[in-house]
Amino acid sequence: MFNRLKKFLGWAAVALILIVIGYFVTVNGLSYEVSGYRPYNEQLDKAHLREMSNRFDDAYAANEQDLRRFALRNTALELDFAMRKNAMKNPNSILDSKIGHCMMYSYVMASTYNQLAKLKKIKGSCRVAYGHVFLYNVNLHQFFSSTFFRDHDFCVISDDSGVYVADAILFDYLLIDDIRLRK
Repeated sequence: MFNRLKKFLGWAAVALILIVIGYFVTVNGLSYEVSGYRPYNEQLDKAHLREMSNRFDDAYAANEQDLRRFALRNTALELDFAMRKNAMKNPNSILDSKIGHCMMYSYVMASTYNQLAKLKKIKGSCRVAYGHVFLYNVNLHQFFSSTFFRDHDFCVISDDSGVYVADAILFDYLLIDDIRLRK
């Protein structure tokens, strides 16, 4: 009995190590390419902005890095992914519905980041971008025929410390918060 348990635990450890290695290999190979930017200037209403501001103040220092993290993580926390096409752009309606696709996640993240940056006097801007996802130079969109997957929306954040890509859906499902931007 003990030998079986020992053998099982050995195989379980090997499987876990392979899963962890596979995860990091995949994360390391991800990159996003911007095809364009969506015009977006929607604002959070006072109630949603106050709630976001209070959450930010409770858990983060008022700096660029923490604002990037907060906007990404809070968006992922607030929304659940739904593979439905709709044209909802208002971040308040999106937050109230609790569901969204990549464009809606990006709208909420951009509104949260930009309004908190202004409120907290942090230099930086967040733009809603659309483009393609690559895994080791292979465009993943070529494997989907649905128009839903013709491109992907994500955020591009520019501040004094650099330019960053943030994808709240990717963070929501895989806890990936650092994505390379393809030139």
